[in-house]
Amino acid sequence: MSNPPYDSLRESLVLPFVLLGFVVSALLSLITFALVAELEERAIERMLRVEMESFHNRRAQNPAALPPSAALLAGHFLPIPDFPNVEPVKPGQERIELIMHEDRDYSVMVTAVGGEPYALVYDRTYVSSSLGKLALFLLVGTGVMTLLSFLVGNRLAGQVVRPIGRLLGALSEKVSQANPRDAPSLTFSPLDYPKNEIGRLVQALDQFALRLSGFIERESYFAADVSHELRTPVAIIRGAVEVLVEHRDLPDAVRERLWAIHRQSVRMGQILEAMLLLAMEEGEEGDPACVIADAVKDAVADCTPALAGRPVRITLAVRERAILPVERSLAYVVVSNLLRNACAYTREGTITVFLDGQCLEIVDTGIGIPEDRFPELFNRHVKGDDSSGYGLGLSIVARVAQRLGWKVSLHGGEGGGTRVRVVFAETGAACLPARAATPSATAPA
Repeated sequence: MSNPPYDSLRESLVLPFVLLGFVVSALLSLITFALVAELEERAIERMLRVEMESFHNRRAQNPAALPPSAALLAGHFLPIPDFPNVEPVKPGQERIELIMHEDRDYSVMVTAVGGEPYALVYDRTYVSSSLGKLALFLLVGTGVMTLLSFLVGNRLAGQVVRPIGRLLGALSEKVSQANPRDAPSLTFSPLDYPKNEIGRLVQALDQFALRLSGFIERESYFAADVSHELRTPVAIIRGAVEVLVEHRDLPDAVRERLWAIHRQSVRMGQILEAMLLLAMEEGEEGDPACVIADAVKDAVADCTPALAGRPVRITLAVRERAILPVERSLAYVVVSNLLRNACAYTREGTITVFLDGQCLEIVDTGIGIPEDRFPELFNRHVKGDDSSGYGLGLSIVARVAQRLGWKVSLHGGEGGGTRVRVVFAETGAACLPARAATPSATAPA
């Protein structure tokens, strides 16, 4: 199975660095361009005013003085043939405007000299071209600074992320090579990592891994040892009961009690096997197969004695016999706990069990459970108000169902009984058809 996508820490570090470099360089470029353009405009305006004042003085001393005429600067009395759009201004006023003529830029200062409209024209094409080159240079500089920010940020991020990647690789290698039957060895060498926060993280992980390894080892040994040690006395009890029930002189009441002990010893053996399977990793069960109808019938038979003295009847309707690719003990634990939960909350009426190849339903007419409590009932140590247990049955059902890929849902309401539905199709594997479907069967209480 491929790993799900994740947010790259390296990209998360590089992106802000690149954005910062771009914003700073672009802001400096804009400020530089604006200052240079403003200085150029002020210089042109000052030159026009100085030249205009000089012409005023010369005109006052010599009314026949000619306007200035040069390659970049020329004076004209309006109208100007080359600039027909230049309009005169009122006496005592002046105006500076930008005009484009024949692909060239001009700054035109319009005023009145000796009562006649006069314009001073300055060819600013070179200035505009220089500003355009400056803008291109600043744009290229912004791109270069952004690229440099990316290279520097990528290098710094690599130096930060590299030890984390090495730690992740070492952890993945240790986990992949670990034997599921043995306690994992997840120790690391802090000397292989820098003496900074990452090194401290490795030290903390190393200490936590040692504690975790010890805990897993103790839990694994406990589950295996308990299952192994209890199997022997359970087998002895079962064998002794099978011998005793064959005695001819036993009273019927004693024989009935012996059969009850036999059923409970068989149930205990299946529960021990299921608990051992839950303690193992998935995929270690081999290629299991279970006739689910047989497990349901055994669970009904084991729960029937608990209803003695109560007007409750268990009805079993098997619509289809199917073989499921699950361990029989795990299937029995699910059905048995759900059925016992129904028996605990049913004081009178019926408990109906429906079974087909896709799902199992257990419907009771008991006192019911409020629907707002359904989501929390599968948590550990959560039980009904009238329950005298420890609140572990439905928690075990949830764990086993998650292991098998089954879906368990509760329906009903207070005073209306409860309906439990277990869908086998969630395993993703099709049920294997066995013999023909068994018609409805009834198990009296």
